Amino acid sequence: MRAVRSGSIHMLPGIRTLPTLVAQIAAIAVISSLLALAPASAQTSSQATITFEGGGFGHGVGMSQYGAYGRALAGQTHDQILSFYYEGSTLTDVEAFSDATTNFSVADDVDVRIDIKSRVAVSPPNDQAGSWEIDVYGGQTLIGTSQNSVDSRWDGSRWVAVTNVGGTDVDLCSGQPACAGSTLEFVMSGDERVVMEEFRHGPNFGHFRGGRMILHPAAVPGPKGTTTTLCGSGVDFCVIHGDLDLQTYLYGLAEVPSSWPKEALKAQAVAGRSYAVSRILSRNASSSWQAPFDVYSTTQDQYYTGWEKWLDCTPTPRWCQAVDETNDQVATYNGGIVETYYSASNGGATAEPPDVWAGGTTRPYLKAKADPYDSFANNPYRVRDFTYTIEQVSRWLNSYTPPAGIDPNQLKVGTLQKVIINTGPSGRVTFAEVILVGTERTTRVENRIVNGQVVAGPYGFRFFYALQKGCEAEQAAGAQISCLESTNFRVKGFTDVPPGVYYYEPVHWMDNNDITNGVDGGTAFAPDRDITRAEAATFLWRFMGSPTPQSNNSFHDVPGGLWYTSAVSWMEENGITTGTSDTTFSPMNTITRGQMAAFLWRLAGRQVIASSQEYRDVTPDRYFYNSVAWMELHGITTGTSDTTFSPDDELTRGQIATFIWRLAGVPQAFDGSVTRPNLMRVAR
Repeated sequence: MRAVRSGSIHMLPGIRTLPTLVAQIAAIAVISSLLALAPASAQTSSQATITFEGGGFGHGVGMSQYGAYGRALAGQTHDQILSFYYEGSTLTDVEAFSDATTNFSVADDVDVRIDIKSRVAVSPPNDQAGSWEIDVYGGQTLIGTSQNSVDSRWDGSRWVAVTNVGGTDVDLCSGQPACAGSTLEFVMSGDERVVMEEFRHGPNFGHFRGGRMILHPAAVPGPKGTTTTLCGSGVDFCVIHGDLDLQTYLYGLAEVPSSWPKEALKAQAVAGRSYAVSRILSRNASSSWQAPFDVYSTTQDQYYTGWEKWLDCTPTPRWCQAVDETNDQVATYNGGIVETYYSASNGGATAEPPDVWAGGTTRPYLKAKADPYDSFANNPYRVRDFTYTIEQVSRWLNSYTPPAGIDPNQLKVGTLQKVIINTGPSGRVTFAEVILVGTERTTRVENRIVNGQVVAGPYGFRFFYALQKGCEAEQAAGAQISCLESTNFRVKGFTDVPPGVYYYEPVHWMDNNDITNGVDGGTAFAPDRDITRAEAATFLWRFMGSPTPQSNNSFHDVPGGLWYTSAVSWMEENGITTGTSDTTFSPMNTITRGQMAAFLWRLAGRQVIASSQEYRDVTPDRYFYNSVAWMELHGITTGTSDTTFSPDDELTRGQIATFIWRLAGVPQAFDGSVTRPNLMRVAR
């Protein structure tokens, strides 16, 4: 998914210029509006609207969880899913990556920080009351065993651990040297479980199984011999679920529902295992990491709930089966562990780290590219429209105050007239150039504050944030309005493709999937313009994934190096075109409806069907007879009337968009010998 495009289908490949602000402002008077405004004659009225098209939830780097779901529905296996999101990766046994600190072949190497507290109680779950027993250790020394809740706090130098024994509260640490300057640990055996509470009979904050619960004070040195601020300060301490093997840790991850397709669950299991291993190894190797734990239980790393997710292992064991069936598998690239970033949804395109994180380092296996499977119907974060009035957006921008150090008037433009967004393949505006044109001024959204200092450069995230916060304020006030959730969005629409026309959805689908860049600098589509044979070839070639032809074409009028050369060469070698003669393709001639029918039919595998067509102007002696019958059968055409197809009429750009869009929604229109393109709107 992209924002505003440079150039049209006639641009030379690879030439994409980024005009200076001065040049862009000068061009504003002559280019069409980039806003989806309605009505066009009243752009500054309260009824004028702007539509943003966006989707996704999360950063979009690496695997989309909903995208993995969509790919699993389409029949992809977990290794295929992972190889798409982590390009060039392979699956390897994790034991090969043990280091001097962590041995991934044993059962006591993962420590998960649950929270920072100043008081907690370790209690039995209700179904184990009366049979529960837990060993309590001060550091490495056993100080007692309890059959009831143990209420614990750190007084600044030693532990107080109170439990009920025979109806009387007893401090297990009283007189115990092991409780001074140490951790306090509760060791579970077998299937023993614990409930972590704020205090005895107080609010729960976690349910855990296996390993041990470790209370690590801020003042007690960690494994590397120093203290850490990551456990709070004073009487604070970390609550850690520790001594876990990787499988037990993964059982407790709550990243996706167990009801998802098995291959999506297996992809998530491998991604979760790989992410944990990459974090553990990098933190082991870092002198700056002094914490007494390996990973966080939150989205700072991965969402870990312990026993709560373990419940899925009994009545509906799909998640635990996925963990077991991928036992020890991690994603690797050139012998190293892949940093398997993932998020809920990418909104139709993956991102690279620099797209979303300041100073983000590129990785060869993390590519920005289209991900059509992310937008399947069950994804609540799939690409969709967010429409606001110009009055709303102008008000949100004008009322937004940037942080100190940034021009306080940066987003104040009066009544908004245009939005210009220049992004890369990921479509994310975070560090993109965003230019706002209003009735009072034109401004570039730029500069951010880092540690109190101004860092210069484009910063489109501020534009997104102003839209999001303004929208959320109206939601809170009772407005029925949907707000952008991801920085992957763009101003929707070609100015000459208004809602309600038959080609509206097809054109925007083609736009979103890079089948068209539009015309006139990307601001228009020209739906009523006749389309040339070269343009038609290019549309079909892009729809099929822009495959590289294996040979040069034989047409004298299609030399090498032109923007349509690869498309025509590919069509000829696949029998989709035979040209207008043995030596000509006639690329600049307009294409007829009959010619296009033949192209589409051949592209899809030349299904031969019994004709049921009613078109009087399509007779059996015409070369496109089978093609039109096939189109009619599969709903790709409804003709120009009930009885005519008008095969000799010139095809328009709106018509070709509609034909291709309909074909993309009918998998059965493709012969079994043909590999359907990734841009199919329906997987099966």
